[in-house]
Amino acid sequence: MATALTHGTLDESGFGSYTAADYDELLDHPVEIGDFESVEFIAAGVPHHLVVAGRFESDLERVASDLAQICAAQIEFFGKPAPFDRYYFLCLAVGEGYGGLEHRASTSLIFNRDELPKPGEQGQPRDYQRFLALASHEYFHTWHVKRSKPAAFIPYRLDQRNYTRLLWVFEGITSYYQDLLLLRSGVLSVAALLQRFGELFTRVYRMPGRFKQSLAQSSFDAWDILYRPEPNHPNTSISYYTKGALVALALDLTLRADTAGRTSLDDVMRALWQRYGARGIGVPEDGFEQLAAEISGLNLAPFFDAAIRGTEDLPLAELLAKFGITLELRASAGGDDAGGTPRAANGETLALGAGYRSREGGVELTTILEGGSAQRAGLHPGDVLVALDRLRVNERNLRRRLARFESGERVTATAFRGDELLEVGLVLKAAPIDTCYLVQQETIDAETAKRRDAWLKPVATP
Repeated sequence: MATALTHGTLDESGFGSYTAADYDELLDHPVEIGDFESVEFIAAGVPHHLVVAGRFESDLERVASDLAQICAAQIEFFGKPAPFDRYYFLCLAVGEGYGGLEHRASTSLIFNRDELPKPGEQGQPRDYQRFLALASHEYFHTWHVKRSKPAAFIPYRLDQRNYTRLLWVFEGITSYYQDLLLLRSGVLSVAALLQRFGELFTRVYRMPGRFKQSLAQSSFDAWDILYRPEPNHPNTSISYYTKGALVALALDLTLRADTAGRTSLDDVMRALWQRYGARGIGVPEDGFEQLAAEISGLNLAPFFDAAIRGTEDLPLAELLAKFGITLELRASAGGDDAGGTPRAANGETLALGAGYRSREGGVELTTILEGGSAQRAGLHPGDVLVALDRLRVNERNLRRRLARFESGERVTATAFRGDELLEVGLVLKAAPIDTCYLVQQETIDAETAKRRDAWLKPVATP
């Protein structure tokens, strides 16, 4: 048995007496009961426990060592002492699944067992980076959600919805720092960080809904939309996690550039913690914006009006250029192309303008993007595409079949809608230029190099 609850005398299996001060504390301390493996490690002088249930094969000592660096960097980021006297990562390794939930002295994580590094494996494979980013994200929430939180969440009202327009602050900024602190802790290289940022850009730029819904609206509508998505949501909404992370990046670079390095988002986050989280005071709806302006001495109203209440893309290419980073865009090379690298495609890539998944006999269209070929042909989410140009398609060969045609060519698409067979004319279009990657400029002036080094620097941890 494993939990961060205060305990009395326990046997070797962890069973015994545990105490919660009140119902809220009881709810906020999950318990792992069953067969699991565990490793204890120390970060910034605080005991931590890595607990992993489920079938897996990995070197948990190696994982614990990486987590120790991440946790120490975050404790140093917000300032000692940590707001807990011990911490538990309660993990479940599964075949398919990904997610986490933060608690005041622990987190519950679920992830694919293959994301853990193989015994003896060196480096930081892409799958393992995903696990570390998840752990980093939920650990950051120990300060920035569990303690610093919207005033609308104090106290939590468990019998009703708690609305706020600040979820981009708490989830989006956390999504930015989850990766940045992997770099600063020393477990991720600059090149790997920029690849992850490129993938983040790609996820946002592939969502037409970013031009329809603002971050403030996305935050407020989370109860009704985010966790109950419908097939058209890419066209009508944006995630406060992903776009919120891009806004956090833009704000950080803006503060660093416009104050000549005197102020960064780091300073705002530490001030937010000291003024609100450490004192148990809720953040007002305008509190973050006012604090950022106060700490920086800048007029940030135009920035926040555009980034939070507007729907246009931010000038991220221009901001990154001030730090010697180039934002590049290209067409997608296929369904498995997440961006982040200058992946080459063989010739012009065509796109259906639809998301899809494997289905017996063909591919099921899961989302139809606005303005894409599938929408113009009258195809709907749920349709099962079985043939192009009267030749069978499936998830394995669809990309190859598309490559046989030219942009603007009209082909016959055969699909089932329920039990009705349809044939529609599909005019294929070139894939949009929405796949991103970031490149470090090799030749930059001294001031640009200074700005970049100050941003992408490790944090010395004991």
